[in-house]
Amino acid sequence: MENKKIKKIMMIIVNIITLIRLIGALFLPCIYIKYGINYVAFISLLLFLTDAIDGFLARKFKVSTFFGSAMDALSDKVLNTISFILLILNYKIMICPLILELTVLFINYQTYRFGGNVQSSFIGKIKTIILDVFVILSFILLSLPILDVQISIIKHFIHNTTSYITLFTVVIVIAEIITIIDYEKKYKIVRNDPKKIHVKYQNRIKKTYKAFIHDIFDTEYYIKNKNESILKQLYK
Repeated sequence: MENKKIKKIMMIIVNIITLIRLIGALFLPCIYIKYGINYVAFISLLLFLTDAIDGFLARKFKVSTFFGSAMDALSDKVLNTISFILLILNYKIMICPLILELTVLFINYQTYRFGGNVQSSFIGKIKTIILDVFVILSFILLSLPILDVQISIIKHFIHNTTSYITLFTVVIVIAEIITIIDYEKKYKIVRNDPKKIHVKYQNRIKKTYKAFIHDIFDTEYYIKNKNESILKQLYK
């Protein structure tokens, strides 16, 4: 009984951390307008760190759920998209990774529509790490002139910000392209799978609201069905 209470508390904490990332991402533009890029750099660093924290806690305490997984994916995409938009205001070249990130989202949506599993692949997770690191570094670079620090290494980064931002963009773009190729293969497999194509969800009985809420917050249900299609979880 005590163990169940601890797991329930940890599940709530993990989901709160994930929702903080989502809400924080939505407020980034307001912070940028009111306080500037240096505050955005600091807060975005904290928000990106929450992605590692909630995932670590969910795995350690075995409190992963479909709700947490969905919110984690949503908060990541929102944070990435808004971060790129803010960076584009300073460097137009950042529109390239933004377009590619939205392409990844579209391919995942198509895979979902055909009844496929849209969990991140190993390549997708590596891409996310690369994206997070270089987006944070980009924000930090843009905030350096505001600090007005007279240190040679800092001056070097300030004078060469454009070159570094360009390099970061190229690395992110390469990671995005590799991920798109990987996810496109996954999508084609799902689309050409007769078992997926002939699934007629409209002819199946939808779960009751109570059953649906139970399943998306139940850790045991998630463990048993995490490799199944998210779409499938809506039906009995």
